[in-house]
Amino acid sequence: MAFTIAKKPELDINGERWVEFAPGAEILVGSIANPLYKSHQALINRHLALINQQARVGTAEFSLADIPDVELETDDDLFIELAAKHLIKGWKGVDIEEKPGEPAPYSPELCVQLIKQMNSVYFLALRTATDIARRVEEKAAATAEKQ
Repeated sequence: MAFTIAKKPELDINGERWVEFAPGAEILVGSIANPLYKSHQALINRHLALINQQARVGTAEFSLADIPDVELETDDDLFIELAAKHLIKGWKGVDIEEKPGEPAPYSPELCVQLIKQMNSVYFLALRTATDIARRVEEKAAATAEKQ
């Protein structure tokens, strides 16, 4: 077989789901509809928009020569931190180089390191978080139809 159609994951418990990102390693992902995630995402978007506005990005006046020689965080770094803080809630099967074989306790800071080492974890978390939110909406719509 070239492709197997999988069943939907079981209903997410408390709006969270464990997903495997490597053999023997899983992350616990929460919903992208989390109000804190959405609020902090909006703040990041406004922050980036203000930086672009100050640099006159998208206008005829934009010039690299006018940009000050300061290092600004990238949008990638900000969105990775956001996912590590609000979407990824925990993990199993992850250790650190200094203590191989010993499970590392989850922290957003370590999660950022994991994502930078294995960026597919970030995209898996986004897909899963979006699917969790979509399924909650579908369930709510189905419940509303029954009433």
